[in-house]
Amino acid sequence: MHPVLRLARKYGWRFRWSYGGGVLALLLTNWLGVRIPVEIGQAIDALGKGGPVGQHAAWIVGMGVMVLAVRTLSRVLFFNPGRGVEYALRKDIFDHLMRLQPAFYAVHKRGDIVSRASNDIGWARLAMGFGLLAVFNIATAFLMTGGQMVAISPKLTLFLIAPLVVGLVLVRLCIAVLLKTQRLFQAEQGRLSDQVLGSLQGIATIQGFVAEEAFIHKFEQRNHEIYRLSMKLAWLRSVAFPLLILASASAIALLLGVGGPMAVRGELSVGDLAAFATLLATLAGPLRALGWMLSIIQQSRAALERIFELLDAPVDRPEGQHPARSPDPGRGPGFRIRDLSFAYPDEPDRLVLRNVDLDIAPGSVVGLFGRTGSGKSTLVRLLARSFNPPVGTVVVLGAGGSQQDLVSIDLDAWRERLAVVPQRPFLFSESIASNIALADPPDLDRVRAAADRAALRGDLAALPEGLDTVVGERGIMLSGGQRQRVALARGLVRDADFIVLDDVLSAVDHETEARLIETLGSLAQGDRAPTRMIVSHRLSALRGADLIVVLDHGRLVDQGTHQDLVARPGLYRDTWIVQRDGHARQGRDLAAGEGT
Repeated sequence: MHPVLRLARKYGWRFRWSYGGGVLALLLTNWLGVRIPVEIGQAIDALGKGGPVGQHAAWIVGMGVMVLAVRTLSRVLFFNPGRGVEYALRKDIFDHLMRLQPAFYAVHKRGDIVSRASNDIGWARLAMGFGLLAVFNIATAFLMTGGQMVAISPKLTLFLIAPLVVGLVLVRLCIAVLLKTQRLFQAEQGRLSDQVLGSLQGIATIQGFVAEEAFIHKFEQRNHEIYRLSMKLAWLRSVAFPLLILASASAIALLLGVGGPMAVRGELSVGDLAAFATLLATLAGPLRALGWMLSIIQQSRAALERIFELLDAPVDRPEGQHPARSPDPGRGPGFRIRDLSFAYPDEPDRLVLRNVDLDIAPGSVVGLFGRTGSGKSTLVRLLARSFNPPVGTVVVLGAGGSQQDLVSIDLDAWRERLAVVPQRPFLFSESIASNIALADPPDLDRVRAAADRAALRGDLAALPEGLDTVVGERGIMLSGGQRQRVALARGLVRDADFIVLDDVLSAVDHETEARLIETLGSLAQGDRAPTRMIVSHRLSALRGADLIVVLDHGRLVDQGTHQDLVARPGLYRDTWIVQRDGHARQGRDLAAGEGT
């Protein structure tokens, strides 16, 4: 279906009564526009015969005033729904973006998405406002004006319509090229938006490495391409639209060349000739609008194709319309993982996890260790269903022996059980309280309790406004450790039964680390102990785990308790020796420094 028609059916139909009133106002406008030239012609004929023209003049003035009123009404009745369509479309796009999974964002650039959800939506408003107004206005104007011209003289009408048809054909050819160029222009806008967004997000790195000139050069290349395409669009419009004006002028010339002799021969009256001239003048406005209408519809089509491509992006929900219920937790969920292999959508040929087999007991504390790139974060993302694992590879275990394939469970219900604190926490440019609660308004009692558990009390006391301190873009006002602990408090503020900490203790000192590990242990309350998974390069954070899993190049190479792993040769033991000796050496150096 043509995207403009799809937009009209899905979003415009709800405003059908407003559009209907607008169409009636346009019919009345164009009827008045046709009647005024007729009255002018009759007044000229009456004047030539020496008759009274006062009544005709009164009608012309009255109809002119009515035209102003109903024309204004028609615009209100068309333009307001256009704003409503824009509002509804913007809301649906944002709602859909919130439901799309990380797999979608792994292969689509953020800047292009922002461009579609902002720049392109403006064309949707124009299509459903000015575009529809122009369609109905031009259609009624041509039908009524053309009908009146045929009623006066079919022969002269046939002559006058020829240049208009030729002009329309030429404009249509220009519009086809314009549509292709507009698609390129909008795609380039998306690329530029993505580049600007990335540059602003990495401005500290750019300035730190004095790389401004390189990024300015890249921006200039994109900007120049947009300039080139915009100039081409302007050239096409400057050629296409005057063609219709030229066609209208040609029709006037034919009126004089063909209609004049017809009036001399008595086939037309002088008033009829004047009426024809006025009717052609009446058509001049719709003809000019026709060029803009064709341009807007074609450019709206290009924009809507991009918008509907976004709205049609499938939400990755393998559980389908009738998802299974999550097993009764009792304690935190357990997992049985068998032959789990996984590759990210943007690199489908590179396996990040390979044939992983693992059993995680409900309510246990699990540590994940491995070199950078070993697959630790990928494993927790699959368990949290940020990405979906292959069917049958991950089974969730509940109380009483209940079990369910992870990807068959309702995703929203599953995520309500989770508290995931990622390796690189994202903080919004809002208050600390809002960042912890992710709710409006935040429950301050729960927020304070979570902040205390995340060892933030001392930091909050030192901040100017405590919990109300605005952290700035991506938390720039806080240190790395503070950002991690705010993110940790975000994970602790909800009563989750599966808590995932993805290397969130890397930027805190050992004393704070010990307090946070103790806090995680205190979350166990009888049989309601949540399952806790801690990813860390610092083995001191994993010592108290019930099970430590060691990954290397995507494979599970070892597992056991801390005592088990340090007792046998392997990656874990080698790392433990290095970290233990390094910590001891650091302590001796510190003591020596205090002694001097």
